Parts: sequence; C-alpha cells; structure tokens
Amino acid sequence: MPASSTSPYRADARTVREVVARHGGVASTADLRSELGLSERTLYRRLGELVAEGSLYREGRSRYTTRPPAVAVSGESLQIVRVIERLDAEAHLSGYDILAGFAHQFTFDYPHLVCCHPPHFDGLAVALVSKRFVVLAAGPGALRGPLMPRTVLLRRQPLIEQETLVRGSLATPEKAWVDLLRETRRSQLAIDYGELGRLLRAMTEYGVNQRALVSYARRIGYLQWLKATTGQCPPTGVDQRQLAAGYAA
Repeated sequence: MPASSTSPYRADARTVREVVARHGGVASTADLRSELGLSERTLYRRLGELVAEGSLYREGRSRYTTRPPAVAVSGESLQIVRVIERLDAEAHLSGYDILAGFAHQFTFDYPHLVCCHPPHFDGLAVALVSKRFVVLAAGPGALRGPLMPRTVLLRRQPLIEQETLVRGSLATPEKAWVDLLRETRRSQLAIDYGELGRLLRAMTEYGVNQRALVSYARRIGYLQWLKATTGQCPPTGVDQRQLAAGYAA
C-alpha cells in the first residue's frame, strides 16, 4: 500500500496489526511509519492508543508486537502451579511472582497468592501443605510478624474464569497487579507501595491491556486506587501517595 494512501483515520487496529504481521509479528516504528504514511507525532499517538486498548503491545524500545507479554514466574511458583494442575481444582496463581518480569529488582521473599473457587478451598490447602507450603487464608490480619518462606495466601474466589482474567493456572499481569494491591492492603503484606507503583509503570510501558486493568479494578472496587496511582485523580492518604510517587519515578 503506498504511504500516501493511508490517512490517520485509516490506521485502525486491524490495519496496524496487519502491518506488524507482515514483519513477522514485531515491527519497528520506522516500519510502521513507512507503511502507514503517518507523521511521527501521529504515529506515536495512534500506537499509544492501540497499546492502551490492548490491540498492540510494546516490545522493547520503538518496537511493537501483536503478542502479549510473557508472564515471568519463579521456580517456586511453578511448584504451586503443578500442585494446582494435579489437583484439577478451580484455582489459579496470582500475585507478585507473575509481575517479576516487569520488576527492575525482584525479591523472592514475598508470599504467593493463590485464588480458588470456594468448593476447592480445603482440598487445595491440603495439597499445598503436603508440599510443605505454609498456607494462610487471605484476609484482614492474615499475616502477622515477619514473612515465612514458602508462604501461600489462599483466597476463595467465587467469580468464574472469564471474569477473573485467568489463563490456565496463571492470572494475567493486569489481574495480578490489582490482586496484589488488594492483598497488600487487606493482609498487611510487607510490600512497598512505591514498588507496586513502579511495577505498574513498567507494565504500562511494556504494553499491558489497559482496558482489562481498568475493568478488573472497577469490578473489585479499586478503580479509584488505580486512578490515584496513574495521576488521573489526586491521591489520598500515605499509601496512595506512595503508589503515585512510585509510578511517577
């Protein structure tokens, strides 16, 4: 397609994704600008819109892909996933480990968060304990004192899979971030709010599904926290100010 035949209004998600596909699934901004015939300013604005709506993902600097970012999981988390899969329970892993790939510095001393459907709660807890994980029910006051190694916070979750952003035995990064924020508040997790803000900024720059992030945050009552973190509304309280500072750093 000649560059002159493509207007900013015709650079819709399908057209951009087709260009990316022609370049093997990953295209540079130079490739996109050449084929779409857009000015640099218009191109970056359009790419930003497509990333925000989840139609496109950033891959490194000035490169875009149709493939969602991979989820990084620790070896200990994989052990938990294997327990879940063998038990064939309606459960999934969520929390800090899933966000490891977005962190600049990562510490494995945080607890894992496993969400499961209520009928499988007891069976999953028994299976995890048999693998020598320390299982605590998530909720207010669930953790007291220093964190123990191999700690799992187990939370009942009645929502069906389609409503919880789950792929197989793993939550998506969007769900993992909101879940971790909620558990940090509810269970007194020893996680720095500034680090949570920095993680969200790294996720945003990488190109997570913003629509899914907003939708899930709204569904569980954390949309205002998300907006305060990203500067869409003034933060209130120390925790929200730390989130916002981490996101802006």
